[in-house]
Amino acid sequence: MDSEHHDNWADLRPFFSGFVNPHQPENVAQRSLPGPSTILPGSGSALPVYRLSSFGPPTSSRRTGPDSTFLVSTAFPPGSATSRHLPDLVLMSSDSVFFHVHRSVLQAASETAFLISYHTLPLPSDRNSEPMITVQDSSTILNIVLHVIYVRSLANNQIPIKKFVTPSDPLGSFILAFAPLYPLQVYALAAQYDIHDLAVAMSPHLLSANLASVTDELADQMGPRYLKSLFLLHFERVEALKRLLMPPPHPHQPTPTCSSADQSKVARAWTLATAYLIWDSKVDLSTATIKSVIGPIERQIQCLTCRDTLKNRMDALVVQWTNVKRTI
Repeated sequence: MDSEHHDNWADLRPFFSGFVNPHQPENVAQRSLPGPSTILPGSGSALPVYRLSSFGPPTSSRRTGPDSTFLVSTAFPPGSATSRHLPDLVLMSSDSVFFHVHRSVLQAASETAFLISYHTLPLPSDRNSEPMITVQDSSTILNIVLHVIYVRSLANNQIPIKKFVTPSDPLGSFILAFAPLYPLQVYALAAQYDIHDLAVAMSPHLLSANLASVTDELADQMGPRYLKSLFLLHFERVEALKRLLMPPPHPHQPTPTCSSADQSKVARAWTLATAYLIWDSKVDLSTATIKSVIGPIERQIQCLTCRDTLKNRMDALVVQWTNVKRTI
C-alpha cells in the first residue's frame, strides 16, 4: 500500500489515546487458558491479562526458565480461536504485554499496520517460533486497535459482529464513549449490526437527541425496528410525564383558616406550573427542573397542611419520574 495508508494508521494513535486511561484497570476476565497460568489483576496493565509461567515469548532473546513469567492478553492468547488458523505473530506492547495475532488479519486491514513489513518476517515453523514485533503503543491502545481490526475482519467474512461486541468488552466500551456526543450516530451503528445490548446501553443518551435531526441516511441505517424503538422511547416518556403531572395535590378537609376556595388556589397554581412543564415536554426533563418550577408554589401557601401535601406530591412526582424507563 502507499504512504497514505501509513499516515492514516499513524493518525489513529492520538485518536485512541484520547479515549483510554492506561492507569484505570478493568475487570480481569476469567477464561480457559493454555498451560500453567495465574490470573494477574495487579499486573499494572490496563486490560485483562494473565501470567503465563514456563512459556517464553516465541522469539525472545532472553533466556527462559521455570521462573520466567510473561503478561499475555486474554483476548489474544496463544492458540486463539478467533480465526481458522493459529496465531502466527506476537505483538509486544510498550508495557510488555503479549498479543498473539494472525498476520493475515492484520495484513488485510493494512499493509503497514504497526509499521510491520510482513514480507520480511520469518515463517513460523511451530508455536514456539512465532516472530515477535515490539509496538510503541500501550497494551490499552493496542487492545482496542486489535479489536477494531478483528471485528472488521468478521464483518468482511459475514460473521455476525454482535457476537463479539458487547458493552463490557474493550471495543464496545470504546464505542459507548462516543454516545454522549453522537447519540444518534452510535445508536445507528449498533442498530446496523443488530447489537441490541449496545443499543440498550447507550439509549439513555438518546433522551437528549432531537428526533427532527434523524436524516434519511440514519433512518435507513437504523432500520424499522430500531427506528420504531427510538420514537417509542421519546413518545412513551412524554406520555408518562403528562400522566404523572396531571393530578394536583389531594385536598384536605376544610378548616377555619383554609377553606375549599383557598385549596382550589393551590390546585390552580399546580395546574399552571405543570402546564409549563407539559408544554415544554422534554423527555430528558431533570428532577431539578421539576423542583424549580413547582417548588416556589410552597412559599405562597399559608396553610401548613397544604404545604405538606404539596411537598409530598412533588416528592412522589420526582420518584415516579425517576422510575420511568430510560432505555429502549
